[in-house]
Amino acid sequence: MNKDRNHVHSRSRAVLRLDLPGISRGKPLDKLGQRPLNQGEIIFEEVKIPKSWMIFPDPAVLEAFREVSLAKVNGGMGIVFAGLAKAAFDEAFRYSKERVQGGKTIFEHQNIRLKLFKMFCLVESTRALTRRMAMYNAVNMPPSGPHAVAAKVLATECAFQVASEAVQIFGGYGLSREYPVEKMFRDARASMIEDGVNETLALAAMELM
Repeated sequence: MNKDRNHVHSRSRAVLRLDLPGISRGKPLDKLGQRPLNQGEIIFEEVKIPKSWMIFPDPAVLEAFREVSLAKVNGGMGIVFAGLAKAAFDEAFRYSKERVQGGKTIFEHQNIRLKLFKMFCLVESTRALTRRMAMYNAVNMPPSGPHAVAAKVLATECAFQVASEAVQIFGGYGLSREYPVEKMFRDARASMIEDGVNETLALAAMELM
């Protein structure tokens, strides 16, 4: 807490309305992926808020809450994008059984089966870690921030790699908005930055280990 009773530490947290004097919103970002998630700048100019709006007026309390927050947010991201990875695999697997090339389905081509199996291994190992993290963090307090970050990083990178391979299996159709793998690929790429760049989150998790 600063010496001035009317001010709080810069590392504190507050909840406030966006219609207060001095607050304005920038133009929403025209993003590569996750476009329904409307994001943009919020501009603060000499904004004053009541002290009673503070959630964590004491930086020490905020620091104690850090790992809980890190675990909840990243744990959720891990679950979501492990699911996206599974969905991308399912789409590619289904398409490989339908698409005929060279007189037979592309699933019957050895290179496609090998690609699908590698995708399957990535997806299932990611789902296993994410499930283990979720079960542990559901019953333990504080939850494990490092494990949640590991799940987020692994799941988002898995989702991106699997969605990329799915687009490759679809070929030219994979670039079309007619099929969901195009959107899955874009959303997966955005996920490696969303709620924290993966490398930055990894460094934060290492501090908690």
